[in-house]
Amino acid sequence: ANAASFYSRGEADRYESNARMAAQQRTLAERALHLLDLPPGPALLLDAGCGTGYSGRPLERAGHTWIGTDISLNMLRNAASPNGASSSGRRGGRSQVVCDDLGCGLPFRNGLFDGCVSISAVQWLCYADKREDVPRQRLLRFFQSLYKCLRRGARAVLQFYPQDADQLQLITAAAMRGG
Repeated sequence: ANAASFYSRGEADRYESNARMAAQQRTLAERALHLLDLPPGPALLLDAGCGTGYSGRPLERAGHTWIGTDISLNMLRNAASPNGASSSGRRGGRSQVVCDDLGCGLPFRNGLFDGCVSISAVQWLCYADKREDVPRQRLLRFFQSLYKCLRRGARAVLQFYPQDADQLQLITAAAMRGG
């Protein structure tokens, strides 16, 4: 199943209330932020596959603004709730979320972002629920659009869980081909 169908309302609520998951996602996001090696000062970052907004909290604490995108409305509903993505308990100050399918390409203008983090999301592009969803094409559209929406010289740090060596090779090949 793809992420949109996997994260039902109940599954999204279980994910949001899992303290271990929250801690793990935040730790991974902190590491990703470190690996971005951003210049001093605030940056505009993309959180690709932001889910409930766990990975956005460390971005905000570091003084950055972020835009998150996720295919699951149920996950985004939790990110947009008062207890969700914003560490201050309110939405809209330093973050926004967009419902979008990464496999269709990112809907942002060229050069918009100073960097990108993606925690536990890219592997979902390797699954297809519909005949027209071809993983190789979905991955390529994601990586090509990611390359375009990052400013020149910006970095992306993508953490994901490949199912096996073939899936890792599929993701790697798409990333190399996409820029």
